[in-house]
Amino acid sequence: MVFFRPVLVYLWLWASFCISVKLWAYYYSDNSWEQTYQLVAVEACPTDYEYSCAKLIVLDLNTHAKCSFRWYLDKPALQRLQNENINLVGVKSPLSNIVHQIQW
Repeated sequence: MVFFRPVLVYLWLWASFCISVKLWAYYYSDNSWEQTYQLVAVEACPTDYEYSCAKLIVLDLNTHAKCSFRWYLDKPALQRLQNENINLVGVKSPLSNIVHQIQW
């Protein structure tokens, strides 16, 4: 029984964290947002990610701040759109903005 105690503690912590994040995301799921950014660069993700992963670096046109995120769809099309304006659609959450769709 002593050997299973760390496993039980790990499972309890994992479950409590995952459930709280899912509930938090569900609570804030109606806070949709949409904003236009300039796509500055499309880079490769680190090697531990999938081949289709692209690291997108975008420039906020209002504050001129750069931010980056990973995207797994339409990598060849996004590479052709560098220095073009794209529209990001997603959900606001307390942790960050979650991007659901990229429109160009």
